[in-house]
Amino acid sequence: MPEAPFGVLAVYPTAQALLDAIPGIKARGFSNLEAYTPFPVHGLEEALGLKKSRLGTLVFIMAALGAVSAFLFEWWTSVVDYPLVIGGKPLNSWQAFVPVMFEVTVLFATFTAGLAMLFLFNKLPFFGSPILGSKAIRRTTKDRFGLLIMPVEGVLDVEAASAALLETGGSEVEVLAAPDSTPPGLGWWFKTLSGITAACVVTGFGTAWAIKIYPTIPPMVHMEVQPRLDAQKADSFFADGHGMQLPPVGTVARGYMPLLAKSPEEAGKELINPLPVTPAVLQKGRDLFNYHCAVCHDRLGTGKPWLTSAYTAKPANLQASTYRKVPDGYIYYVISEGKGAMPSYAADLSANDRWAIVDYVRALQRSQHAKPEDVQ
Repeated sequence: MPEAPFGVLAVYPTAQALLDAIPGIKARGFSNLEAYTPFPVHGLEEALGLKKSRLGTLVFIMAALGAVSAFLFEWWTSVVDYPLVIGGKPLNSWQAFVPVMFEVTVLFATFTAGLAMLFLFNKLPFFGSPILGSKAIRRTTKDRFGLLIMPVEGVLDVEAASAALLETGGSEVEVLAAPDSTPPGLGWWFKTLSGITAACVVTGFGTAWAIKIYPTIPPMVHMEVQPRLDAQKADSFFADGHGMQLPPVGTVARGYMPLLAKSPEEAGKELINPLPVTPAVLQKGRDLFNYHCAVCHDRLGTGKPWLTSAYTAKPANLQASTYRKVPDGYIYYVISEGKGAMPSYAADLSANDRWAIVDYVRALQRSQHAKPEDVQ
């Protein structure tokens, strides 16, 4: 008995013509069908009777495995193998693990999708597919749609298959011979590996030379070299020759109030705390004080830092009579501009946040120096 061909292939002019032909061909007793289209065709899988791909499920499982593996690795590193307390945060700070978990999830999912599709579901590498040598391959990768009738259990009536394709609107019918099942010899493997090796060598040396000539011939030079005004640099555009300019006279600040005082004493005379002393304000001030200030000033403001003896600065004792007597504006200025070893917190705290800390400092001072009327 002669060997059955790989299949009988025909070309259809439109996607709808392809979909309409499939039921008619199945009605003629041909069930092993495969379609080739230049773009996805909605409903084609159902028409061919293909089962839902298991690729999505496999990718989801491996992606979840990647996320769990990354979390466990980071947890073990941070909690068990090399625990470090950073900023007072717990060792198992899972929020910091998310970026690595995301990357490993994508890595596992991508490799699973690619490798499973090629080797598990598509049974690749298969370099001898008769479809690649067919006349229709150019058309079906451009603007036509191919339908292939393949043998069932090694049996295919070529004449009946050709007639079925023609009767359902197909054209350019061709019989594809079965591929040579002889495994490739040593010569084929030598040529293949030599080609891969040559491609890697050319790519490697090409990349090395591209890196070397980059300083001389930089790509996208219009993005790397462009006119810009650098801070603290002279510039001929302005009449005074300075790159940085002061705001025009009469400019009104929006969104913040500039601190015009030049010293804590001046701020104490000019500034008034705009925030009322309410439980909400005090709670906010307490949270901010404990987060930003307590490490140096202690939770009670006694000036006893939590740091080791390597920290040689001497934080102010906010419970001292000197600081109990200064106006609110004095403390606000120090928080805003810094003093001594204390840096400015203006970039980290809004004006209202700084005033809330001032209110809380007053509450701390009063709690440690309460008067009889305070406990009535």
